[in-house]
Amino acid sequence: MRRAAALVVLAAPACLGSTVLESTERGIAATPAELAWRPARADDLRGLFESVSIEGEAASALWKVYYHFAADGSYSGAALVIGGSHPEFQTLSGSWTFEHELLQLGEEEPLQVFAAPEHLKLVSQGGVAILRQVALQ
Repeated sequence: MRRAAALVVLAAPACLGSTVLESTERGIAATPAELAWRPARADDLRGLFESVSIEGEAASALWKVYYHFAADGSYSGAALVIGGSHPEFQTLSGSWTFEHELLQLGEEEPLQVFAAPEHLKLVSQGGVAILRQVALQ
């Protein structure tokens, strides 16, 4: 599997401990199917993103994907890959460009990109990854 293609698709839901929230904080996050997708713009790509779902062929090998896209055109990515005797993280970094609604990561196959509030959808021949933007801490 090509490295960038491997970094393009699904995460199993995380198990969270119980938490008590104020009633004003009890919102239900939209599922990927409920999001209003539109063609992405370059500005949509900036920041840190983590996968919330991965579908297609890539889902059989990936548990979680992370990408950070910087304004200077550099990126770094990591994927928790299922394989061998145990899961392991694979990483890559390089430069990205975005033209005509296609994300180019180095020399790899371009990805179609769609955006919704605080989300990206990356589409390749190997599958679809839904990413949620997360704050750097």
